[in-house]
Amino acid sequence: MRVLGAIAAAALLAACSEDRAAPTEGTWSGVHDPSYADPKSPAFHGAQLRATRWAAMLDPENPDACGRCHDGAPARPAGVTSSAPGAPSCTKCHDQPGGVLACTTCHDFGKSGAHSAHLAASPVRETPLTCATCHPVPGTPVIGGFHGDGTVEIIFDTTVVAGEASYDRSTNSCAVYCHDQGGQRARPTWTETTPMACNDCHSSPPAGHYPGPCTNCHKEPNAGGTALSGGPLHLNGRVDLGDGSGKCGACHGSGDSPWPTTAAHPAHQSPTLTEPVACTSCHVVPSTITDPVHLDGTVHVTFAGLATARGAQPTWDGASCSEVACHGANLTDPAAVPRWTDASGTQSRCGACHGVPPSQHTPSTDCNRGDCHGSEVSLDVNGVPSITTSGRALHIDGIIESNR
Repeated sequence: MRVLGAIAAAALLAACSEDRAAPTEGTWSGVHDPSYADPKSPAFHGAQLRATRWAAMLDPENPDACGRCHDGAPARPAGVTSSAPGAPSCTKCHDQPGGVLACTTCHDFGKSGAHSAHLAASPVRETPLTCATCHPVPGTPVIGGFHGDGTVEIIFDTTVVAGEASYDRSTNSCAVYCHDQGGQRARPTWTETTPMACNDCHSSPPAGHYPGPCTNCHKEPNAGGTALSGGPLHLNGRVDLGDGSGKCGACHGSGDSPWPTTAAHPAHQSPTLTEPVACTSCHVVPSTITDPVHLDGTVHVTFAGLATARGAQPTWDGASCSEVACHGANLTDPAAVPRWTDASGTQSRCGACHGVPPSQHTPSTDCNRGDCHGSEVSLDVNGVPSITTSGRALHIDGIIESNR
């Protein structure tokens, strides 16, 4: 895609026209008319060089070769070893690294159309795009091939801009995956500089999307889907859940672990009375991300396995669990009814779910006797029992066990 014309030329000379003042006549010692250094003059040397495809600057054999008189020119004729008396070096004005061949000699990044929006980090995109995203990158020599031919080529880098990207010269609009996702400004024109909002590229939420706040499944938007924190996931070419790792811990938990850190989850993940509780005791674990009852905006509690041992029929009312086998259902004592948000640790002590000793149990409290529970229970100096590390495998396993 090649965009021709005076607009491109004007953009190329914008930096000179705003940043460099014309030298006085004496600077040029009468060799050049003062207008030769005036960016606003038709005789400006930049305009003349462009009209001749930079021949005097690049071709040392050209009769008007800049290098005949000036230091800092890219090409100097054979035998010429110094500048002409009074002739300034090209790098007096073109003082950026690269001299006259520096990108900023011709390009004034950030002042033309939406360049600044693409070449700077923002809440929409953490990493700025490079010029190579939309244009062929000049090689060696810098001016050659497509570069410096008086036209602006738009050739999208398919590793960054996925799909069938195109630029419409008649409307100055891009049809690229970065924007064209069904939103209100899916094909913005290049001259639009109004910042893009979440609804502009895609609806927020997109049509047919799962209900609930964005923060349930995505790391970088706010809950209402009206702003982004600015990170590496947005506009990376794929839809990422959570931190983008693709593991359960991407959305709830951390890394390979799916365990959330909220309420009583940690107490079930690392209990002191038993082995870690399986997720399947309280939830239906999806086999794929899109399984039913997953990502539908609701946390579903479905008891199974250990929670229903001994014929227990547990229920969940949104705040507390009742009649859960793990908490003493169908033992001789009334089952505990713990609140899910209770992180006090009261449910992790002996006696929270059954008496010490339980009803209809031998009245002895020497739980660690060899003919009872032995090394699975320990007693402190006050006779208060606790479950040992080795005893956790047998405690709260759905079976009433003793050594008798």
